[in-house]
Amino acid sequence: MRRGFDRSLNLDLFDDQWLWLQSTETLPEEVPPWTDTEIAHICDCLLEDSLHNLFDGRCSMKTVVEIYNWLTNIGDLNPFSFINCCKVSGLDPNDIRDAVLGKFESIPNRKSH
Repeated sequence: MRRGFDRSLNLDLFDDQWLWLQSTETLPEEVPPWTDTEIAHICDCLLEDSLHNLFDGRCSMKTVVEIYNWLTNIGDLNPFSFINCCKVSGLDPNDIRDAVLGKFESIPNRKSH
């Protein structure tokens, strides 16, 4: 018995819906249709989770440093930066940062970096 690809089979995988696989052009990125409410919810959750994790002694030092850097990066243009999340949530980023860092630096073995 001969083995190999049987050309008599009709395996047309490249019909119109698959033509994009053959293209060398970059695919346009689809922007998720997020509402303002959903973005505000993401910002609220990101703030809450980050601040909770910053003070959770079970988090790794890598996570703590990541959150600390997120809090203190005042030039971050990311839509989900600390400053943007605070503004979307109706909070003053400087007041929150000062309060959090004051509490953070009072914890033994957790000094600013």
